[in-house]
Amino acid sequence: MTLIPLASDPRQQGCSYWVEIGGYAVLLDCGLSQIENLKAIPRPPDLVICSHGHWDHLSALPQFHQQYPHIPIYSTLLTYRLLAGSWQEPLELPPMHCLPFNRSVEVKPDLSLSFFRAGHLPGAAVTVLHSRVAELPQTLMYTGDCSLGSTRFCEGLDLDSLRHWQPDVLLLEGTLGTTRFPARRHQEQRLVEGLAQILEQSGVVVLPVPCLGLGQELLFLLKTHHRFTQSGAEWILWVDPVLEQACQTYMELLPEFPKPVQNFAQYQALFWETRLYPQVQPLPPVNDLEFIARQPAILFCHARAASHQWQPYWDLFQSRIWDRPLHLLQLPEVDLAVPLHTWPPLLQDQVQVETLPWHSHCDSQSLIQIIHTLRPQHLVLSHASPTDLGDLANLPSLCSRYHVHTPSPGQVLELPKSQLQLDQGSPPADIRYEGEVIEPGEAQRRPGPLPPAVQVLLPAAITTDPRWQQWADTGIVEARWQGEDIVVRGLSARELLKPVDQQDPHRIRIQASDAPQPSERTWGSVGTVDG
Repeated sequence: MTLIPLASDPRQQGCSYWVEIGGYAVLLDCGLSQIENLKAIPRPPDLVICSHGHWDHLSALPQFHQQYPHIPIYSTLLTYRLLAGSWQEPLELPPMHCLPFNRSVEVKPDLSLSFFRAGHLPGAAVTVLHSRVAELPQTLMYTGDCSLGSTRFCEGLDLDSLRHWQPDVLLLEGTLGTTRFPARRHQEQRLVEGLAQILEQSGVVVLPVPCLGLGQELLFLLKTHHRFTQSGAEWILWVDPVLEQACQTYMELLPEFPKPVQNFAQYQALFWETRLYPQVQPLPPVNDLEFIARQPAILFCHARAASHQWQPYWDLFQSRIWDRPLHLLQLPEVDLAVPLHTWPPLLQDQVQVETLPWHSHCDSQSLIQIIHTLRPQHLVLSHASPTDLGDLANLPSLCSRYHVHTPSPGQVLELPKSQLQLDQGSPPADIRYEGEVIEPGEAQRRPGPLPPAVQVLLPAAITTDPRWQQWADTGIVEARWQGEDIVVRGLSARELLKPVDQQDPHRIRIQASDAPQPSERTWGSVGTVDG
């Protein structure tokens, strides 16, 4: 099997992968910032997969179809209907062959294609390609964007249906790197509270969101959350025309959504509300935008809007009638097509930027659960910056158990049928030790022989682990950042022979001591200990 990432960082190039399996070439998504990137592929694909309806995974699909109109494009029916109902691009949406979930379809002789629910967005699919060539059967699984957690409009990744596949290659998104996030309800509560506090101060919030997915989730959340419905305040949620059309499409596809949403829609409109507060309304015409200035409000706008689409709002925000605090809420996974630094200079000084944690992807804990459940021979990580992918690939629970790859765009990755025998037992027990950090200023006020450096005290019980002897063999350890954590690794005698200038500048060598202190603690590690 051969894999070539054409684009693997959604914030830089987009998302697209060329794979050869069983003698066939398949293009997994066509999210390319430049259609010329297709020149890197050895030959045109035999078929194309559209994993879900987000722009970073399909931006070059119309141009691709113009160039190769005879090549079939496959997606789920819900993905196609969402795109067809909200499509506002200059080029037409290409026709697609729509397949149901949980059913294997032979798309080429000896090559079957299956879609399974991926979470993240209604219609999003995990793609399973299985080649039944007798001499060398192979299976590739591509998650696209995925999430184990369910949302109001889609169920989470269907891990139970995928459990039996054990693919040869798992192409997995690593968007969040090694970051861990709290439960979704905690993120929602923090977001709702942050927005409510701004509105209570008579502010207006500009909230850029993608056309599909996040905008509808947040509209439904704010419309129904008690912090908004019971505030007693006259707040309005304004929705721009692009998102309005997408919301209308959601309402037309109501039978495709989870039962709680269908039940809710039997008694009131899914999104719009004009009788009670918070009101949810489409934005008034451009010549009536001054309505936004009359009361506290949240303006839901399309994150991919161009400068000419922003101009009426910029004019309003800089006009004499505007006297409200203006806030721009930027969620981590949403990038503006027109960044704030390109806005009018006076407006840049006026707007207050707010950031709140939010994600619609799997964090590191969920990714590890998926990987250990599927037990692939080859693990290919993508859909993130090289730094985040490197941190994820270096996790001991992954690099010690799987062939892990983080290829760069254009790199040809050969993935032979692996002979790696995976440990079928349970992962090592996650034993944790709670310690104490002493900074230099504090160390000078403490008794005992503490040098002027950051010290980490861990309980002496850590030395009873059989791995300790090897970890502390030389008494020298190496500290490095891994995401938000610090990993400390014991250095072997051979590694100490390497010149320091060959080391990563972000890594620091420090000396460890296992001599018990009066507090019966031992110098150990910061954060995670590699055993």
